[in-house]
Amino acid sequence: MKRETKEFWVATASLVGTMIGVGIFGVPYAMSRVGVGLALAYFVVLGGIQLLQHLFLAEAAMAVEEKQRLPGLVGRFLGSKARLLTGVTNIFGLWASLMAYVIVGGGFLFVIFGPYLGGDALTYQLVWAGFFAFVVFMKPEFVTRTAFVGTTALIIALVAVFVSAAPDIRLINLPWVNLQDAFLPYGVILFALSALPAIPQMEDTLRGRHEHYRQAIVTGTVIGVLLTAAFGLCVYGVTGMATTPDTVTGLQARLGDGIASLAAAVGFIAVMNCSFNIGNNIRTTFQFDYGRGRVSSWLLTVGVPIGLILVSDSSFVSVIGFSGAVFGGVTSVVVALLYLAVARRKILPKPLGMPPAVAYVVIAVLATGAVYEVYRTLAGWWA
Repeated sequence: MKRETKEFWVATASLVGTMIGVGIFGVPYAMSRVGVGLALAYFVVLGGIQLLQHLFLAEAAMAVEEKQRLPGLVGRFLGSKARLLTGVTNIFGLWASLMAYVIVGGGFLFVIFGPYLGGDALTYQLVWAGFFAFVVFMKPEFVTRTAFVGTTALIIALVAVFVSAAPDIRLINLPWVNLQDAFLPYGVILFALSALPAIPQMEDTLRGRHEHYRQAIVTGTVIGVLLTAAFGLCVYGVTGMATTPDTVTGLQARLGDGIASLAAAVGFIAVMNCSFNIGNNIRTTFQFDYGRGRVSSWLLTVGVPIGLILVSDSSFVSVIGFSGAVFGGVTSVVVALLYLAVARRKILPKPLGMPPAVAYVVIAVLATGAVYEVYRTLAGWWA
């Protein structure tokens, strides 16, 4: 295989691996709250929006020669105030993601090894957090290679889950309409399909070959959306209204420990891939955009989410729903504004050419979703 072809698929795999992360395990439950019809509509709309987001950020990454992550790019094209807002929402959103990954990743390890080794979920969460911290401390090239191997294993494991669960899918478990919480899938699916942290790293992998950059983004995003939707439909088709927020316990109740262990293995590989990519993104953001040293960047990356887990009592679905709609929504609005700023300057010889009206529609959708999620959360606290 030619080096260029290999690097194309490594870059594509890093995007797929970032998309198919912990968020995929919230999708079946989100589907169960609205039915198949509205869930698929969410996938079409939000999948399209996330594809645009990935292409928008790539446009900015291609417009500079230096290695910069999102806050640095925003500061360059939108100014210091926008950089401050982006830094807060982007980093807090990624910290929330890592918090969710440690929570559910440790839970998956507990399902796999708990019956044999004993212990509680918190112990497995801390063991997984320690391994994650070790890998993130390594060089970015090591993280990328590890994620590529993990993504390959993930796709194989997902196929195994589909094959194992397919005979137990029942159409009666897939109602077209089942409106119990029409807005719940918004934040969950937006979170599940987001892979912005992988975009700058993809350009690093492709060594500046911009002609392959957009192609890899489109390929990886489409694969990620299709696999995520297929997984949600498969699990929902098996467990129906007994679908649980973490997916695994619902499968375990319906199909037994074997499929639960397989699903937990898929989950842990997915969590591992996403955690490594996002952890690497946060660490390099502190290094490249804020000029911090490697060790202090690493401590900030791993210390905050682990510390929050030890002092909080947040659930998996609540963390990813709020993070996806609010932190992810605000960050995505800034990315659309960043694209508009880069497009106006006409820096690239072959620009994306997306009409500004499309970016404004994306901004309107994401801003509305973020405001409504904040309202829902505050209303829940006051109730």
